[in-house]
Amino acid sequence: MQKILSAEQIRKADQFTIQNEPIASIDLMERASLAFVHEFERLVHKGQHILVLCGTGNNGGDGLAITRLLLAKGYEVKAVLIRFSRQLSQDCQINLERLNGVVEEVSPVDFQLPQSEVIIDALLGSGLNRPVSGDLDKVIEDINSSQSQVMSVDIPSGLFADEVNLDGAIVQADVTITFQLPKLSFLIPETGKLVGKWLSVDIGLNQGYINNREGDFYILDSSVKSNLQPRRKFEHKGNFGRVQVVAGGLGKMGAAFLCSKAVLRSGAGLLTVHVPVCGMQVMQTSLPEAMLTIDKESYVISTAKILQNTEVVCFGPGVGTGRITAENFRAILESGVRKLVVDADGLNILGENPELMDLLPEGAILTPHVVEFHRLFGECKNGLERLRVAQNVAFKRNLFIVLKGAHTAVVCPNQKVYFNNTGNPGMATAGSGDVLAGIITGLLAQGLASVEAATMGVFVHGEAGDLAEKTFGQTSLMASDLLQYLPEAISNA
Repeated sequence: MQKILSAEQIRKADQFTIQNEPIASIDLMERASLAFVHEFERLVHKGQHILVLCGTGNNGGDGLAITRLLLAKGYEVKAVLIRFSRQLSQDCQINLERLNGVVEEVSPVDFQLPQSEVIIDALLGSGLNRPVSGDLDKVIEDINSSQSQVMSVDIPSGLFADEVNLDGAIVQADVTITFQLPKLSFLIPETGKLVGKWLSVDIGLNQGYINNREGDFYILDSSVKSNLQPRRKFEHKGNFGRVQVVAGGLGKMGAAFLCSKAVLRSGAGLLTVHVPVCGMQVMQTSLPEAMLTIDKESYVISTAKILQNTEVVCFGPGVGTGRITAENFRAILESGVRKLVVDADGLNILGENPELMDLLPEGAILTPHVVEFHRLFGECKNGLERLRVAQNVAFKRNLFIVLKGAHTAVVCPNQKVYFNNTGNPGMATAGSGDVLAGIITGLLAQGLASVEAATMGVFVHGEAGDLAEKTFGQTSLMASDLLQYLPEAISNA
């Protein structure tokens, strides 16, 4: 699992590596530039004209070193050093001298963007702590208005590493090749869209130092799938959890089906689904593996009761927010349910009846998208504020919040946040969230802790989406396609 450190922590990791490897700072810069070039070679062929725009600090030094390395590999490269500061950093000066006069130097005022197919942005690095203003604005505006592919070194120039900043000029990158670890701002919707596709490259910072740094933010990887243990020969269905899903209503039985099938596909042993009368034939026909209990109401949920020996309850997909359904949800909570996943209309009922939050069991998992999150906890001005609100709520109420988005975030009671990096925009489609709720529920039923079920759930959900994309593309992808590829995504757990 990859840790996300602050810009200051990365700076200290640089210094620790320099002092303890030991390695000179100019040689560490060379190592970082070599790592960038290695990745660049995979993405850009030699027939294209490359323009490297360098600043006067260490990010500019990286750009100058990258220029030299690309020239040595036969690329057609032009480097321009934009002198927005009279003094160059020491390593930037060394790399300028190593290029032996082939670099054009110009002030921001006099800069005219040359034609190129690819621009490498090496103007400003991750240490930036105030918005870009003044003459450099125009340089960045010219980059953003060009037709060139833009590739940023470590971070798009003008972007903060640890905060949401939308003031001042910021390079809008197509690709960002970042050093060692991604930055928090890459994972926030408002700033992440400026990063384009990001790739992290190992530059050899001291791993022991990184491992020992305190941090609240992580990026998930396939190691989360190891939490699900292989099955032993003499186990039976009762060993893999008894689940009850309360879902569906008139016109929304699809939500109940998608969630319920995901519960079974993720490995739960026994599933009972509570549906209104109108859903009985739908569910018995479409999912014969599920047992049913039938509500007394024809079209809404009103009388769901938690069955004896039920270990996990999932409440909400397609149930609506009517009064009798909300009252039934209260009754379910008061009955002492131990493990709970709340999704969709279950979240909307909580938003309309905030006193029910006090009845949620410890370790309950809530799975809101942004709009549902705001209904629950109030409007937030940006994604970073949402995360901080979620951390506070998770800590105070001992809950897990799965905040859905491009990088779905699992927010834990200890305030740690795990970002997912699987999935694609094709998953922004009706029913995708119902599938996710079902996956998490099914994993929880098999004895995984809430954090394990939530993190593995979002990872394999996204992985199933990536597998489905290869067949259906993003535009045509549907939630039921995720169910088709979920077995492959989960098979190597």
